[in-house]
Amino acid sequence: MRLDYNLLPLFLAVAEEDNFRAAADRLGVTRSAVSQGIRRFEDDLGAMLVTRTTRAVRLTEAGQRLYDALCRPMSDIVQALEGVDGDQSPRGRLRIAVTSIAE
Repeated sequence: MRLDYNLLPLFLAVAEEDNFRAAADRLGVTRSAVSQGIRRFEDDLGAMLVTRTTRAVRLTEAGQRLYDALCRPMSDIVQALEGVDGDQSPRGRLRIAVTSIAE
């Protein structure tokens, strides 16, 4: 099984939004890209992850199990990445010396 791991955030957005349009808006892509990405992810996994209606999508049992399994690790990854961003600030001491000028 060869997976496109770039589709994980797409799957998570669909699972959390219950709607392709809302997931697309959240990710800044088209609804069609979301639909095609989910279909490709399902094909790669060999399992149906969502049921589609005209108004919403719902996770299948397999989709819910996958979502539950991904939530904690993805949250840990986001937290780790946010922690790295905070490391960009300067560290150590800065000493400033000023001399007076007589007039």
